[in-house]
Amino acid sequence: MKKLLALPAAAILLTSGCSWFSREEPAVDISELTELASPLASRINWSTDVGEGADEEGVELVVSLDGSVVYVANFGGSILAINSLSGSTIWSKDTGVDLAGGPGAGNGLVLAGSTEGEIIALSQSNGAENWRSSVSTEVTSVPATGNGIVAVHTNDGKIVGFDSATGEQRWLFHRSPPVLSLRGSGMPVFEGNALYCGMDGGRLVKLNASTGIPAWETPIAYASGRNELEQIVDIDGNMVLAGNSLYVATYQGDMAAVNKTDGKVRWRRSFSSHQGLASDGVNLYASDSSGHVFGMSREDGSVLWKQELLAGRQLSPVVVVGSYVAVADLEGYLHWLSTADGRIVSRVRAVSSKVTAPLVTNGSSVFVYGEEGELASISPP
Repeated sequence: MKKLLALPAAAILLTSGCSWFSREEPAVDISELTELASPLASRINWSTDVGEGADEEGVELVVSLDGSVVYVANFGGSILAINSLSGSTIWSKDTGVDLAGGPGAGNGLVLAGSTEGEIIALSQSNGAENWRSSVSTEVTSVPATGNGIVAVHTNDGKIVGFDSATGEQRWLFHRSPPVLSLRGSGMPVFEGNALYCGMDGGRLVKLNASTGIPAWETPIAYASGRNELEQIVDIDGNMVLAGNSLYVATYQGDMAAVNKTDGKVRWRRSFSSHQGLASDGVNLYASDSSGHVFGMSREDGSVLWKQELLAGRQLSPVVVVGSYVAVADLEGYLHWLSTADGRIVSRVRAVSSKVTAPLVTNGSSVFVYGEEGELASISPP
């Protein structure tokens, strides 16, 4: 196994006059896993093969959970609904296109975007196609639905609102992306008639979900550095909405707490992550670009603890389950950390391939999706 990971020149993709940089980690030593002292037991409930997964295409294929069903897609075009308790397939739909983003699920719809800019909306109940619409370019983000709208964030800096019942375009919000950015786009997040979304270039926007009119735009991070690669600042990862604040992290930039009403930054601290944040309702948790996992105060962003034993292991976004933080790595291991002090208390080989998709939990299990198409349900210690 190579100990250093570098960003190859081939990872830069040119599309529509802009460049997208693949989400590889910077050159960091890959930490070897050491035996845990008195580890707690973590159990694999079930695992299933859903096809070719992300197929190493750099696409944003994730697991979505709604009720007792998990929804997952593969690059070859299939979307599946799977019973979260048993792992059995409820339905499977071949969309006939290569999928790059999704699926998102909710309000009766399962949503995905294709490499050719198609948006597909399926029925949650049986997988029947409700409608299909188009946007200007590839969709490597997860479409979201709420308030009668399907919101899609495209690779060329657009957020498009579609009528969730008909697929008719209702509005378009556009900001020109920077010359270089990470491949992928932030997922829009609904809260009532408000729609929040992180943009390439490190800006956060709040839109009226019905009209697409911006309520505010706030820069979370500013480009700096000696060259264009060092100046990439993107918001691609999970955001946390709690009370009157929105918590967000940027790649090669800052983490910040932002007032929902006016977009003013309440606090800001240096932090680089494209995976985003998670919360247990009290504190924030995140893995950074070096593979360190942090517990942080929501009040001011101060570090409560830092776990460095997983450095360089290309960690997934974290998720909180009870008193544990779960995070997966480049070899498919799922690590359980204590929310109290960051100690690694348990480890299980959840899947056999790298995990880049965000982990999802129903409170009693964590769902892990490997890049080669293996989906597993894991119980916490």
